[in-house]
Parts: sequence; C-alpha cells; structure tokens
Amino acid sequence: MTASTAPRAEAMSRLASPSEAFARLAEMLQEASDAVEDDPFAARACLARATMLVREVQARHAPEASADRPDQAQALGLARWQLNRVLLHVDQHLGESLLIRDLAQLIGLSPGHFARAFRRSTGVAPRGFVLERRVARAKQLMRSTDLPLSEIALACGLSDQAHLSRIFRRYTGNTPNAWRREWHDRPNSAGRRDNEPRVASL
Repeated sequence: MTASTAPRAEAMSRLASPSEAFARLAEMLQEASDAVEDDPFAARACLARATMLVREVQARHAPEASADRPDQAQALGLARWQLNRVLLHVDQHLGESLLIRDLAQLIGLSPGHFARAFRRSTGVAPRGFVLERRVARAKQLMRSTDLPLSEIALACGLSDQAHLSRIFRRYTGNTPNAWRREWHDRPNSAGRRDNEPRVASL
C-alpha cells in the first residue's frame, strides 16, 4: 500500500455512476487475482473492499433494498474509509508495535467493537491481519534484499530471528531460510524482482 492509494480511495468515494463503480470493481478483482499466490491477505483485503463497493453501489442506486435492512450497515463491519485508514496505517508502521487499541483509536472505536467489525470486513482478526502483513513484508525483503534474517525480523516488527521463524513457519509451512533459498533457486526469480506483488490498492 502506498501514498498514491489515498487519492485513489478519494476518487472511488466520488463515483458518479454504476459503470464507474464496476470499472473500479474490475480493477480490484484483477489486483486480487495478481496477489493471490504471493500475498493471500492482500488478495483477501482487496476482495473485502470490492464487496463493500458493490454494497455501496446497491445502497446508492437501490435504496429500497437498503431500507428493508436497517441493520445492514452494522452487519457490514467497518466503513470503507475506516478500513482504508487501518490498512494504510498498518503497512506504514509494520516495524513498530501495533496494538488493537491503537488501531481502534485511529477510527474512533472501542477495541472490542473494532475487532468484531474488522473481522466482519476482512474475514480475519486484527492480530492475524498484522501477522500476515509482517510475513508478507518479510517475503518482500527476502526477495529484494540480502539483509540477514535478524534485520528482516526487526524491520517487520518482530523481536528477533527466532520470532520471525515461528511466525513465518506458521503461515507458510516453511522456515525463512528454506523459503528464501527456494525462491532464489527458481528459474524466473530474477525477473520477479521487478514485479513484486504490492499491497492491494485502496
């Protein structure tokens, strides 16, 4: 996720017609497809945003359907701007401590309410989300740098190399050393460095 995603998110909030919304939806689905192999959470987060966009278009252009379900907003979880703010904050601060109460405070919610709404919006708990992003960042650093694993662990907000190894193995089934070795041994690994999967755009 980059700074360039902020104006894009604002542009999406000003969509004037269903055709514009569906064009954005197609982009999101393509981004999810591109990210699904190397960064499953980025793909899942993109799909969550696509779902919210479809529901917003439905509410805007079919208000009678929304009126039949007054509890719909609560059932949907976080508003798109809230989710965008949290996702951007996490990716910008992965090297730091990220507590649920601090993420909740970003969007003015209690920790409990935030955790429930975040899970409804993304399909994963906030802690799981943060750990998946840390693993994704570790993969990116292993692909694009020669940093030792101890430094990569710190850059990803983990306490040491052993902590990185435990988390990485939990999410990938492999150790960081083995994963890095296998990736560099792939015939097309050099070409992939210029096409690193990015965090799903907002």
